[in-house]
Amino acid sequence: MSLFVFDRVLAAYTMGVHMLFTFWAISLPFFIVAAEYLGYRKNDPYYLALAKRFSVVMAVLFAVGSAAGAAIAVEFITVWYKWMYMVNEVDILPFEIEVLAFFSEVIFLALYLYGWNKLSKTAHMVLGLLVGMGSTASAVLIIIVNSWMNTPVGFNVAQFAQTGALTDINPLATLWPPIATAEVPMGVAGAWFVGFGSLAGYFSFRKLFKKNLTRDEKEYYNRGLKLSIFLAAIDAIFLAWAGDNAGKVLYEVQPLKLATLEGVMQTAKGVPLSVGPISIPGGLSLLVTWPPNPNALVLGYSSFVQSVQNPIWWLAHSAYDLHATLGILGAIVFWILALFTYYGDKLHVKFLGLDAPLDKKVPLYAAFLIGWLQLIAWESGWVAAEVGRQPFVIWGPMVTTSSGLYTIEAGMLTSQGFNNNPDVLPIGIAIMTVLAIAVAGTLYMLKRLFSGKEVSQDVASITTTFGSFAQSPSTPSITHANAETKIEERKG
Repeated sequence: MSLFVFDRVLAAYTMGVHMLFTFWAISLPFFIVAAEYLGYRKNDPYYLALAKRFSVVMAVLFAVGSAAGAAIAVEFITVWYKWMYMVNEVDILPFEIEVLAFFSEVIFLALYLYGWNKLSKTAHMVLGLLVGMGSTASAVLIIIVNSWMNTPVGFNVAQFAQTGALTDINPLATLWPPIATAEVPMGVAGAWFVGFGSLAGYFSFRKLFKKNLTRDEKEYYNRGLKLSIFLAAIDAIFLAWAGDNAGKVLYEVQPLKLATLEGVMQTAKGVPLSVGPISIPGGLSLLVTWPPNPNALVLGYSSFVQSVQNPIWWLAHSAYDLHATLGILGAIVFWILALFTYYGDKLHVKFLGLDAPLDKKVPLYAAFLIGWLQLIAWESGWVAAEVGRQPFVIWGPMVTTSSGLYTIEAGMLTSQGFNNNPDVLPIGIAIMTVLAIAVAGTLYMLKRLFSGKEVSQDVASITTTFGSFAQSPSTPSITHANAETKIEERKG
């Protein structure tokens, strides 16, 4: 394997692993605070048990995710140091602000974890929201750097492409590159959706496959499943807008990347929207324009010189199709589940078990499968976005050639940005090994943290700590739940 290929594989591997932790950092704080709020609001110990248990999960994932981020930082300054030099000269401001956001996240996380029973309920929930705001701000700033790589600003790109000199540097301009209008909403909405969807998948899995569920466990998993379904359904609205907005922004500022993701080879009017075997006439032209115009001209590869065409466009296109398909299916499933969970028997629909989606197997299997498939949607979306930028590390403005075709004045080609020193091999292998151990260690640690600790123990500790909870028709008393558990154990 050549160093050029190795460096790119290393980048794909490290970023792909890191992405497994990013959506948790962005989504979990809001899930936890929502559970805590409902626990106080409804006087419900099960919601509070959710918040306490998952705050521990959040701490573990945060620690490992931070370590993965540190590994990526090492990679940036060794394997892709030429790219990092340009970032340091022009686009370092978002990274510097991101450090402040990261520190804020760390501080508020520590205060939240140690603030149980020591702060007022409101103050504690505000701390949880600040954790989420810090992690979201950190993600936004990293996405802004990625946006700068796609639509570089803050320096004279044309002169750099011609002479290699960095001139007219304006760091403030890098805080919102043109494509950030598409990338930031898509990144945040996507992270929330994957996080909430995965949680719905987890709770559905436990309800489907855990044997001899006690009353406490049923109530606990029901509340977790209901909350994650509602949060995913609400975010699906934001995600739908973000996806539509991304297509329109790409059409305006990166038409070549749009052609790559959508697989548009020929420039034409009324371009169809194609996903696998499905093709909607004029669909793409309609979706990427405002006001919507089904006959709008969409630039394809035929309008660009061959040297700037993506050599692996098919990979970006296939990954994008998978990403979009799973995302749309996920939104539809969670909207349906949220609708029937909220209205229950009022809709009088017993088809596929929708009269009781939290208990019937078909809805549970749907939530389980589509929830965890969002992980594939998340990773494939990242592949589509990054591979779709090739053959550039840093894009450039689109200009017209003497032949009438378009070209891209590259800020930096991928072939110019990698490190061809053989010393990167041991560094890269070490990074890959550490990240593999980190993922395996995370799974082991999470399993060990809750091994032997039953949900009833968490619920009992909540009632001890926060006092008695009022009993409602939908919430069995803890005493009754524990008594029923003991009777079942005796029977067994």
